[in-house]
Amino acid sequence: MLQSLEQLYEKALDEIKGERGVITINIGGIPKISRSNDIIGNCVQEWIPQWLEDNGLKLETNPSSQTFPDFTTTIDGKNYDMEIKCWNYNNNPAFDISNFDSFYREIYNNPAKLYAKYMIFGYSPTAHGFRIENIYLKSLWEITGKATKYPIGLQVKQRRPFAIRPISFHKPNSKTFTDISEFVHAIYQTRKIFELPIMIEPDEWLEYVTSKIE
Repeated sequence: MLQSLEQLYEKALDEIKGERGVITINIGGIPKISRSNDIIGNCVQEWIPQWLEDNGLKLETNPSSQTFPDFTTTIDGKNYDMEIKCWNYNNNPAFDISNFDSFYREIYNNPAKLYAKYMIFGYSPTAHGFRIENIYLKSLWEITGKATKYPIGLQVKQRRPFAIRPISFHKPNSKTFTDISEFVHAIYQTRKIFELPIMIEPDEWLEYVTSKIE
């Protein structure tokens, strides 16, 4: 029986890392193996929750698809917030962590969500499908870091912050944030750059959130 997310992670490494998969579309009796990154990524991300449930982990899906995180679960009486992500291991990670404005509001309403865990799968397309190259279990500050233009990796659209993005956390010597406090201050500094009157004032946000983190 699973007693922690770390045990689940070790099980994933043992059973899934290095495994190969095939995604086939069949129309009119003619099969075609898909090697599209979008299709592989979407299918793997749908498959992982099923594997987790088959291994005794009950996932509760967030009813709001726009609100962080995707899932909550309970292991040995302890509640966890979880996100499941995957990306083409041959490229830099480019998945969205969260919409910035939504994340800013959500963390103010529930600072405990800062401790959400990310189970991340890196895959590589092969001649006949794909291979799971590596698996990671990370906290938010372990997959994010300062960007060239902004205090945190960020996708910006029409001069507004859109999505928080990871850095290349899987590479040696990647400069991720060192702890939760550094991550929180990066969110604060980003909000200062992109202030909105309808949002919680940045200094108030920072004071409240930092008072709630361990």
